Amino acid sequence: MKCLLKYHWIKLPRAQMPAGKGVMGHWARLAAKAAFRKGQAKYCGYVNDVNVGTWSGGVVALKSILGIKSRQKVLEIMDTLAYLGYIEYTLDSKTKKLTYKISD
Repeated sequence: MKCLLKYHWIKLPRAQMPAGKGVMGHWARLAAKAAFRKGQAKYCGYVNDVNVGTWSGGVVALKSILGIKSRQKVLEIMDTLAYLGYIEYTLDSKTKKLTYKISD
């Protein structure tokens, strides 16, 4: 049996999104989609470097991740999570690219 103490990140299953509607439910959904290794992601024809614990994409994809239809509500949730220190995020108004990082 492998020693589980050597793993630094616990990867949440992407096939089955976590349930829950509160702050921690939203955080768990974001954490399930965050990258757990360095790499590159494509967004609207651009290649973006992705670091551990981050995600890059558009607000439409974020609406799908959180299961919410309103752009304003999604941004309110992101503001709340950022205020509480669970995530850091940026939204580029020109390209509409949103990037968030899960805080540890």
